[in-house]
Amino acid sequence: QPYPTYDVLVTNPPYSGDHVQKLMQHVMSDLPTRGKDAWCLLMPTYVHKKDYFKDLINKGSCQPFYLVPKKRYVYKPPKDFRTKKESDVHKKSSPFVSMWYIWGGSNEKNIKLMDAYRRQGGMKNCELARSKSALRDLRRKKRQLTRWVNFHICDSIKPC
Repeated sequence: QPYPTYDVLVTNPPYSGDHVQKLMQHVMSDLPTRGKDAWCLLMPTYVHKKDYFKDLINKGSCQPFYLVPKKRYVYKPPKDFRTKKESDVHKKSSPFVSMWYIWGGSNEKNIKLMDAYRRQGGMKNCELARSKSALRDLRRKKRQLTRWVNFHICDSIKPC
């Protein structure tokens, strides 16, 4: 069935089964024509480590960038979607941490989008990673900061 005309595909696919893999295959299919379509996909952070993701990125000319929320997104299910439980601990969140996978339609458009994001002050809410190696650097930075904070908290509260 043909697509309606659009500028950007924005979606948060179901994370179960092979939905994410099929979505990635879809947005990456028929390159270079499909690869010129811009997309913003809200998906689990682990997707960029999956073999299917790596294979699709390596085969195509598409190199997405990533927006990583500084605070974990909270997902609220539709009313009466889940059965009531005594504990509300898992009522409002996904078991997966998620981030935005973004392709502007070309590397040049990606650069313009990233520059515009920085200029508009978006860095307050999300970290911007230009590549998978930049994602790794963000994780390392976060771990180092956590260690530093834990060290200084323990150092000021005796004994640790």
